Amino acid sequence: MFKFIAYVSLIFLIISSFSDRISPVIFPYCYYFGLFFPFIFAFNVLFFFLWLVFRKWKQMFITIIVFVICWKAIYIYFPIHTEIKDIPKRSIHILTYNVMHFGYCKKHTKNDYNPIIQYIADQNLDIICLQEFKNKDKFSLSVVRKAFTTTPHYFILPCGVALFSRYSILSVKKIPFKSISNGALIAELNINGKKVTLINCHLESNKISNKEKLNYYNLLETPTVHNLKRFMHVMFYKLTPAFQMRAIQSTVISEIIKKNKNPYVIVCGDFNDTPISYTYHKIKGNLKDAFAENGCGMGISFNEKYFMFRIDYILFSNNIQSYRTMVGKLKKSDHYPVHSYLQFTDY
Repeated sequence: MFKFIAYVSLIFLIISSFSDRISPVIFPYCYYFGLFFPFIFAFNVLFFFLWLVFRKWKQMFITIIVFVICWKAIYIYFPIHTEIKDIPKRSIHILTYNVMHFGYCKKHTKNDYNPIIQYIADQNLDIICLQEFKNKDKFSLSVVRKAFTTTPHYFILPCGVALFSRYSILSVKKIPFKSISNGALIAELNINGKKVTLINCHLESNKISNKEKLNYYNLLETPTVHNLKRFMHVMFYKLTPAFQMRAIQSTVISEIIKKNKNPYVIVCGDFNDTPISYTYHKIKGNLKDAFAENGCGMGISFNEKYFMFRIDYILFSNNIQSYRTMVGKLKKSDHYPVHSYLQFTDY
């Protein structure tokens, strides 16, 4: 029985590692294997050490083989890199951050500063991609423009997706995909004479209410059958439509990237999906992931109680290299800021 559970968990690990290839529009339930990938992987790591302790070499060897098969998913989810202290000259400092309306628009004055605005202003950034920018409030735009002294060029969508840039914005437009309150923009920047396509997106939110979140908390704290049923109801009737909507949105963005004529591409934003998801897999395509390239750990960027995942990304084309990608720890939004240094490899 013990071995049977271990072998089943290995099968689940393989399924979860490759679940991002299947669209939730076609088969939604496969998505949940990817969502629970870190837990499935941790369960198998536990078995690996048990086999080691009890000297079960056959089971240990089989586990290693499965880890090798699933290595790409493991690497993307748990990258391990040492920090690079020296940043190459002419690197671009870029940030993506879901600011949650700047902490619901706390004032930003000389004597009473908004910690989110001040954090961004202190980073000496070249490109700033924001989501949930409260652009309807005059305070937000006027004060933010004054604070972001290094990025005078800007564009903001009504849905709250905003771009601030040190470099000239040659063109910008909204990406047309169906959404209730989310969105994405595509811009062309002139970065030191190079034309760069930049996409900033905030994909469909799960829109889980506080009451529904409470069901999740209760399940983790008191794992009863009743709490499990309530949580499963939320999973299948609230999360699944959002997964499917993001699958459609990610397909639109993927097609735009494929048709792009500029040699340099950067994609930033809040995908609302983990690294083992169809959304991430579809948008990433042949792009590189800054955190997977030189980050360390799980890179958790969504920090709400018990909902702790990496869902904010900086992706880029193969002719760009990233350095010192990190997740900031300012906890004033329900997301952490993610920033990296990018350099064109043909400099």
